Amino acid sequence: MIRNDVLIIGGGAAGLTAALSASKQGAPVTVLEAAPRVGRKILASGNGRCNLANLGAMRYNGDKALAEAVMEALPPARVLAFFASLGLVTVEETGGRVYPACGQAAAVLDVLRLALARQGVKVVCEAPVTKLERTKAGFRAVTPQGAFEAPAVVAAFGGMAGGKLGHDGGPYQLLTKLGHTLVPSRPALTALVTEKKAVRGLSGLRLPAKLTLCDGMKPVEASSGEALFTDYGVSGVCAMQLSRTAGEMLNAGKRPVLYLDFSPMLELTPRIYDRIQAKDPFENVPLLLACLKERQHSLPQEALLTGLAPRLLAERLKGLALPELAKSLAAFPAPVIGVRGMENAQVTAGGIRGGEFDPKTLQSRRCPGLFAAGEALDVDGDCGGYNLQFAFASGLIAGENAAKASPHQSGFA
Repeated sequence: MIRNDVLIIGGGAAGLTAALSASKQGAPVTVLEAAPRVGRKILASGNGRCNLANLGAMRYNGDKALAEAVMEALPPARVLAFFASLGLVTVEETGGRVYPACGQAAAVLDVLRLALARQGVKVVCEAPVTKLERTKAGFRAVTPQGAFEAPAVVAAFGGMAGGKLGHDGGPYQLLTKLGHTLVPSRPALTALVTEKKAVRGLSGLRLPAKLTLCDGMKPVEASSGEALFTDYGVSGVCAMQLSRTAGEMLNAGKRPVLYLDFSPMLELTPRIYDRIQAKDPFENVPLLLACLKERQHSLPQEALLTGLAPRLLAERLKGLALPELAKSLAAFPAPVIGVRGMENAQVTAGGIRGGEFDPKTLQSRRCPGLFAAGEALDVDGDCGGYNLQFAFASGLIAGENAAKASPHQSGFA
């Protein structure tokens, strides 16, 4: 039996910052990681560049109240100050996104691992926790590497998204058996699956566009950016931002339709890479029609899109009369029939209900001594660094308070 002051379940973004925060309070800390190495999702984030924070407005889903409380207690500037204290140099890019200045996600993991070593934090890999139970002295975690005891535990086991980078849902049961509630998990920030005929012949095409998700003709949510056509539907950040809502609509029995407006590609409207206000998807039809009529003065009908739109799209729209062509360019319809699964998602929606934890300390209201952080909780954010930002901030809060909840006189030092 290995005794500590604080046990951290999970060696991801939240778990590693929790370990450092607890250790800084002088507590002996052990991190239990199921995988062969820690921080694998950190390395994969931001296409290998690690978008670790966002200095813009907060954009969170799920338990928004908990997310707001965490970010108020530990705003992005303090998260970045923590990393600066570890030696990481960062740079702010478009939209408030913050990356390592060297452009390498490995730099983020490197400073965390070196700090863990300096502070004497014990890291045990290939140690999935199969059982977590209360004891007279606190908690006992059972793993293939042995059993570990501590007065305080931080559950930072992440979510199910990312295929092998996520878990199979089993870790949630560690907390539900201790009285917590699981908000059903589902994929978020993933690609949209559409009717195949809607995207036939367009696979591989990347186009600046405005995307509007509609319930019938009612606009629900919109995003703008680079849309990527695939053989199953539409991907790209702008499409992924809409996937959470699309999934909810489908689960409610609705039939969402995605409308793509290509006016940004034609330089008729600004190229925006962000969420936008959801408006009538057909609002730019007159603008497109005017553009085509202007080209009609000097070009034959069959050449109207040549030099204006990519060949694949031009071939797809060939033969349409002018009004229908304008309509297709301003509001190209793609009925949504699904979203890509957990193996393709960047983050998990759902998780352990956040309202069951004190937002100031992230200690369980139902099981004293138990803390939670990161994607294990029912909080998920937009693309743009929000999810890592919440993981780091919540980890720092949970770790510090877990250490304070397990004083050294507990006998586990």
